Amino acid sequence: MIDEDIIDCVFDEEYTSLVPTPPMPHFGLFSTAAQYMRWEGRVKMVLSPRPTLTYNEGWCRNETLEAVASFKNLIEEDIAATWFLDGLEKSSGLLRSSINWIEGVLIPWSEKAKVQLMDWRMWKAAKQTAKSSEMLISSIVRTPLDQLDKSIPELYAKTLHYLREADASGLWPTTTPKRKLVMVSNDDNLCLSAAHMKAKSTHAKRHSAYSLSEGQGGASGSFSIGAMPGEGCVQPKGNELFPELMKAAFLLEKALFPDREPSSTIAVNRNAQFRPHVDVGAGAGQSTSLIVGLGDYVGGELMVEGEKVDIRYNPVEFNGWKQRHWTLPFNGERFSLVWFTPKGCEGVKGIDLSSRY
Repeated sequence: MIDEDIIDCVFDEEYTSLVPTPPMPHFGLFSTAAQYMRWEGRVKMVLSPRPTLTYNEGWCRNETLEAVASFKNLIEEDIAATWFLDGLEKSSGLLRSSINWIEGVLIPWSEKAKVQLMDWRMWKAAKQTAKSSEMLISSIVRTPLDQLDKSIPELYAKTLHYLREADASGLWPTTTPKRKLVMVSNDDNLCLSAAHMKAKSTHAKRHSAYSLSEGQGGASGSFSIGAMPGEGCVQPKGNELFPELMKAAFLLEKALFPDREPSSTIAVNRNAQFRPHVDVGAGAGQSTSLIVGLGDYVGGELMVEGEKVDIRYNPVEFNGWKQRHWTLPFNGERFSLVWFTPKGCEGVKGIDLSSRY
């Protein structure tokens, strides 16, 4: 159904997209063993039933081993009965349960995975080209900027104006280590596991927005405006730095989704490509985040659990706390706004806060 290099794609830690593997059937599976080697050494007894000469105490008696083997046989018989519950298909002689899984899960997954595999191959080839020519990968795999429609919908014009003004001010706030962890940055070009270790070792260090470069539109960065949860919590610096942006962005949410419960907080991102992640914490009764992209860029689609969504002047709601999401590579100047209400900000409306600044 799919070429073998899908395995290399799935396990390529430097690839910034997530390629999920097909889920196994929800029946017919069981844990074969539990290992307690460290604890066995501490207590000097067998905790995983098996014959051994190392320790005399624990679950190594013959009656215990026989009982475990008998219980295992019962489990396997029950599993086999479940697989055979729907019987065999006469024409092929295959289990109907297997056929249902192949047709209902494996084939649909493989069709989607073929597209992701082609993207990975393109990325891998571009990576080699970029390495030899010192070009950005995104500039090789993305549509040229000169083919972009640069017209700005009137609804977004004011907000984009203040975003560009904040960008040019030189006051764009630093990015927190936790948020930096889920951003792809050309300053280090680390795979996720290496980036995680680096973030742990520099937990007290915030990253200047002008030191990280991701798109071709300049330095990247991410900060929040609106409310932060927790009594006595320091509120975002962006509120005082960019009050016009704060007001325009909250008014934009109201214009885009007038029936949506007003959010308390906005994540403001500039030229930021995010790794696959789910948002920290939880929503305060508001299960969906709202995101939209602004600026002159190509690419940079939002991926939500493997589904590609173009968010450029196209607002989309999704559950950022439960659904894995990430950003595809892009060229150009890319801003994005994410409206949400974290737990602890119940009843707080960012649009009301903006009147204080």
